[in-house]
Amino acid sequence: MNKKILYVDMDGVIADFAGAINKIDPSIDMSNNTENWQERSDKVDDICQIYPTIFEYLDVIDGAKEAITKLSEKYDIYFLSTPMWSLPMSFMGKRIWLEKNFGELSNKKLILTHRKDLAIGDILIDDTKRNGADKFRGEFIMFDKISYNWDRILEHLL
Repeated sequence: MNKKILYVDMDGVIADFAGAINKIDPSIDMSNNTENWQERSDKVDDICQIYPTIFEYLDVIDGAKEAITKLSEKYDIYFLSTPMWSLPMSFMGKRIWLEKNFGELSNKKLILTHRKDLAIGDILIDDTKRNGADKFRGEFIMFDKISYNWDRILEHLL
């Protein structure tokens, strides 16, 4: 029996990128509800240029490791992430972080793209609708650390 394909975003879903940015500059609103998206994006870009290896040292979001391990028994999991085009080190940093934190579960399972809607699969878990996530052709699950966290996702998918 073939397993369904489950895509999992990295930043904001399994890797705490917002937390790392807020450790450096607590004044930046890292929520998805920010009114001035471009201003925030520019500040984050500046921080990442100063700390180009930031993606290698992110904390794991609570419950992510356990959830991915459980879900891997039922689903064929791929990590679908959008790197920062202006920071080539983000491509490598995401790969290093994933192997360091998810080991064999991540082996040859990383897909980096700015067009998540082009991925063919059954389910996408993401914390934002950007980069084509809102046009994904399978089931889209909006991750939110508080109301739709890993416990709720496990209940839904298992």
